[in-house]
Amino acid sequence: NLLFGRLGVLSPTGYCRPFDSAANGYSRSETVAVIYLQKAKNAKRIYAICPHIKLNSDGYKEEGITYPSSQMQYTLLKEFYEECKIPTSCLDYVEAHGTATIAGDPPEINAIYNAFCKNRETPFMVGSVKSNLGHTEPASGFNQIAKVKQIASVSI
Repeated sequence: NLLFGRLGVLSPTGYCRPFDSAANGYSRSETVAVIYLQKAKNAKRIYAICPHIKLNSDGYKEEGITYPSSQMQYTLLKEFYEECKIPTSCLDYVEAHGTATIAGDPPEINAIYNAFCKNRETPFMVGSVKSNLGHTEPASGFNQIAKVKQIASVSI
């Protein structure tokens, strides 16, 4: 925690408020999560299908690794949905990283806006599980998948 405190990313109040004007950093937390992947032809039941995965890295930046690039995030989102042939106008929700930090949230929400909200006529929801659990560091992506899976199960 000392390193993260010195980086200035931890909330002094312990509350993580992604994309909120009161955001002042995140709280750290722990998680245990498992995702079982197998070929659909071997599955007894299918809860979700992951048809496409794409990663990027915005490389070296003077500011350092903790400063994301809005342009690279936008490019990743744009390329991903083009490759999947899914029009972004069909989407209603994105589960964002949302760290509640000044360095992270504005570039991320800007990329989301540019990828999903320009010229949009319907509402678009943005969430971050970190507002409920805090930042579980490398396991945070698993929490996001579990949250979205739960949302999909409830709304079906």
